Amino acid sequence: MTDHVDTIQDRKLALLTGAAGEVGRAAATRFAEAGWSVLMCDRVPEVEHLAAKLATESGRPCFGVTADLTTDDGIDAVIAAAAATGIPLGFLGLIAAINHRAISIEAMDMAVWDRVQNINVRANVHLISRALPLLRKAKDPSIVLVSSFWGREGHAFFSAYCASKAAMISLTQSIAAELAPDIRVNGVAPGNINTPMHFDALAMEAKARGISEEEMRASEWSKIPMRRPAETAEIAAAIHFLSTKDAGYFIGATLDVNGGCRFT
Repeated sequence: MTDHVDTIQDRKLALLTGAAGEVGRAAATRFAEAGWSVLMCDRVPEVEHLAAKLATESGRPCFGVTADLTTDDGIDAVIAAAAATGIPLGFLGLIAAINHRAISIEAMDMAVWDRVQNINVRANVHLISRALPLLRKAKDPSIVLVSSFWGREGHAFFSAYCASKAAMISLTQSIAAELAPDIRVNGVAPGNINTPMHFDALAMEAKARGISEEEMRASEWSKIPMRRPAETAEIAAAIHFLSTKDAGYFIGATLDVNGGCRFT
């Protein structure tokens, strides 16, 4: 018996957006640990350094591409980078997103609204559309869209973000129905996550409500049966699970990874 030699044909590539962020980095690590090659995409050049570091640590081929996915040039750069690896694109993880400062609907700046929708929704639609020819060449390809528990229920002062994440849940269902059974499409809706984005949102809402940040944290976390925000690795594990054969009968589902929160 001869030892198996890893070749490009044996590999599978996971393309992850928002890969310089906390959840994106955790997801990239999870996929690399599971034997995937990873293409890390983000708007900040740091992503290229992070990809090189992950390649060294994991021993897997990892690539980084700096791109603004709200532009045609950015989409072109990501698709070209994926094709250039020569590795079948087996997974597309749409993690990139932004929140916004707490703002009432009465004072809504439509430039803020448009920017949130462009990054959180439109860019994902465009990238999925362009990535399909590459995904169709891979074996058992899948897509995961990352929404939020704020997409399940509107949250005061964050209407643009909540609307964008609700759109991601609906988009997951629509695209899943179109692409099944050849490409499985599912979603993950995280609750609060132990990241600066979560703590910044708490601080902004505390200011809008006229309470302290400590009071805001206590109020928000008391709604979580687990009494804590998720760790990024816990969200990454859910994203990775949906890429596996164990999730082979999941189509159009959005998994709530929120510590047991329920919605009124």
